[in-house]
Amino acid sequence: MISSGPLYELVPVENAAMPERTIIQWDKDDLESLGLLKVDILALGMLSAIRRCFQLIEKHHNRHYSIADITRLQDDPKVYGMLQKADTVGVFQIESRAQMSMLPRLKPRCYYDLVIQIAIVRPGLYRGTWCTLTSSVVMV
Repeated sequence: MISSGPLYELVPVENAAMPERTIIQWDKDDLESLGLLKVDILALGMLSAIRRCFQLIEKHHNRHYSIADITRLQDDPKVYGMLQKADTVGVFQIESRAQMSMLPRLKPRCYYDLVIQIAIVRPGLYRGTWCTLTSSVVMV
């Protein structure tokens, strides 16, 4: 929410688990009924954690890495073995329960499979059709 004054004067707030973050205690529907608008802005904390890991590796091992180095491993069979078992806690886009339940069904084998899964595991699209088609259970 954006306001001309302190938020705590308008709505109940609390400190978030992360330092220097605040959470509004009411959900968007409650706020909307009062004529207020709440927009959740996605904070990619994992990107900050990865950047910090790169800094520590460089400091302690004198080796420089970047996000580009990670993407070169995008089709590593060991990575996809973990994904197929839904071992994805902390992995952006595929750590939700819906995504984790789909991973063993779809069994992504390459980056494109993962892109498709992320695209279809959305409200209204999450159905078994894609899994059935990719498993060659149904002829198209």
